[in-house]
This record gives sequence, C-alpha cells and structure tokens, in this order.
Amino acid sequence: MKKILFITETVIMPIDRGNRKRNFNLINSLKAKGAEVDILYLDTYSEDDPALTKEWAGEGHFYSIRNKKRSFPVFIKRKIRKLLEILHFQVAFKYFSLDERVDPDLPAHVADFIKDKGYDQVWVSCVYNSAALLNIPEGIVKVIDTVNVSSVKRQEYEAVGYRNYEFALKKDVEKKGLLRADAVIAIQDEEERFFKEMLPSSVRTFTIGENLPLCKAAVSSSKKVLFLGSTYVINIEGFKFFKEEILPVLKKTCPEAEVVIAGSICSRIPDDPAYEKRGWVEDLDALYEEARLVINPVRHGAGLNIKMAEALSYAKPVVSTIRGMRGLRAGVEPALSTDDPEMFALYIRNLIRDDAAALELSKKAESFMLEYTKKNDRALEEILSL
Repeated sequence: MKKILFITETVIMPIDRGNRKRNFNLINSLKAKGAEVDILYLDTYSEDDPALTKEWAGEGHFYSIRNKKRSFPVFIKRKIRKLLEILHFQVAFKYFSLDERVDPDLPAHVADFIKDKGYDQVWVSCVYNSAALLNIPEGIVKVIDTVNVSSVKRQEYEAVGYRNYEFALKKDVEKKGLLRADAVIAIQDEEERFFKEMLPSSVRTFTIGENLPLCKAAVSSSKKVLFLGSTYVINIEGFKFFKEEILPVLKKTCPEAEVVIAGSICSRIPDDPAYEKRGWVEDLDALYEEARLVINPVRHGAGLNIKMAEALSYAKPVVSTIRGMRGLRAGVEPALSTDDPEMFALYIRNLIRDDAAALELSKKAESFMLEYTKKNDRALEEILSL
C-alpha cells in the first residue's frame, strides 16, 4: 500500500467549487487504488473553515500548517498590485512570482512534518504551492497536480473583464515550479502536451481528468434544462450569455422548456420568471435525475470544465459551447456543441421533443465516460508505480 501526503491550500468540504471537487475526486481515486492518503492543509484564508474537511478525511489523516506569513517585499508588491487592478492600470506586477503565495518557511515546515511518517509520495495541488516540495528527502516521489496551465489563466479572466486574479504565472516561472516535481499531472490532454513541450523528459507528465461514479444511459420525461454552477466568474459570464443570447430564442422556439439554475451561482444572478433558481442543492443525484438535459454555456476558462465531466458521468444529454468542451473531445463526441445562440437553442428543443435523440446522446455520454475513466485509471496506476 502506498502512503501519500496530499498538500492543498483548499478546503474540500463543502464541495461547492470546481477546485474542491477536483481534490475530492483525486483523493477518492487514490484511495480506490489502495493508497493511504493524509491531507496536509495549508491554512491560508481566514474565511475557510477546515472542520468538515477534517471530518471527511478521518481520524489521523488530516493535518494543518499555517500559511499566512509573507515577506515584506511580497506584502508591498501585493498591495501595489491590488491598487493597480482596482485602477485597471497594471503597469507592474501583473503576474505573480512563483512562491509569493506561500510562507517562506513552508519548505522547512513540510520537511519537519514528514520526518519518520513513511510517505512514499508527496502530492501538491497547484504549482504555486510547489515550494512545499523543495526539502522533500530523496526517495519520496514528488507530484504536482496542476489543475490548469497557470500561464494562460490571466487572459481567460481578462476576456470576461475580470482583473482581480492572483494565480497567473509567466511560462518560465511556471516551468521553474514544475521542475520541482518528479511527475506532473495535467487535467486534460491538450495541457499535458503543453507541459511535455515545456519540461525535460526527467519530469514525467500524465493526464488525469475527473473520475466520477458512472450512470447508465436514460432519458427523463421532464422538460427541465439544467445549468449547475458556482460563483466562479467564468460561470457568471456564461450564464449572462445564455440569458441574453440563447434564452430568448429558446422561449420562442420551445416554450415548454423549463430552465433550472442550481448551485451557488444563484446568489449572483437576478430572479426572473424565465427560469427557476434552486440555489445550493444537497442531493445532486435527484437534481440530475429529473433533468432532461444539461447545458454548459461557458465561453472561457482553462483546465477542464468539471461540471461537464460531472453531467456526462450522469449520462445526461449535454449542450455546450465549444470552449466548454475543452478536454472532453477524444474519441466519441459526448455532447452537442456550438457557439451560435440559435443553434444552441435548437439543440435544446430537439432534445426535449425527441426521445430517441436524447437517448442516443445519453448513450454517447455513457460510452465516452467509461473510456475516459479507464484512461484516468491507467495514468493513476502508472504514477503510483513510480
């Protein structure tokens, strides 16, 4: 049995954001392969309460290290950057330096923590926490789960007018962080190719997407069109696109469609008789079961659109934008995709009115996710064998 330390600055519970779901799914996948996993939480944000995560991890498998100390130059730089972002005048400090998000003493603290604990591998979530790997003893395999390509994220945010974004790194800085690892995990194939070109062969690169429980193909008799999302700015922009460009067409061409919006995004969008707001939903199984189809209107973003993988794992017919399909285009095309509002609405109408078309797309989702999960499992097994 492999003993793994998983280091993250993100609480996992409640699972109300994509990054939390990513860590939840990855840790569960490791456990399913027989690994023993301890979580080392980097206590960074005052508003985050790790109590539920500690309970989920189990007795003796959750630890915490304070991660709030910053050097004086970093403190000043962050203050200047914040002011420039407010003024939309970013003439300096547009990108982060590699380690400015971590306590300068973190490498020493991690090294002290792991002494005599017998870990075979240390995994770190995100390259900007890679300093945690600096003092790891020889013989322990070091792994970074990148989640996305940090050096392309700022332009994705700027595309939706969002300036206050902290995690962007320049390409050479991202490379420096990834070189601290023995293995680097991309969340989708295109990003693995990006990392392969960036890194020497001594650093192994893998793709592990989202492994989720899989459902059998089926079609709901309802007319419900589901969009599930968090308050992530990319989701809010995608909803705005749906409401302004697609929804008016849908209401004209398919008035029987019942649009349901669920998740924390509901706190950031206005009430409207054109759709139902469910808010935070505890029972996702029931939510997906009643939905006829799922939509994903997001037009920006890096990494993998985790809510897409989730919808497909439930074998739901899905209509998505082109960008929303990132990382999910290998082999069988598992969803309908278009950036044209009228075609998007037409796809929804057809899936609501045509049981055979809806079932066919549900079967494609099931087939795709079965192969997708097998591919993720092979990569995970290879990493665990290092």
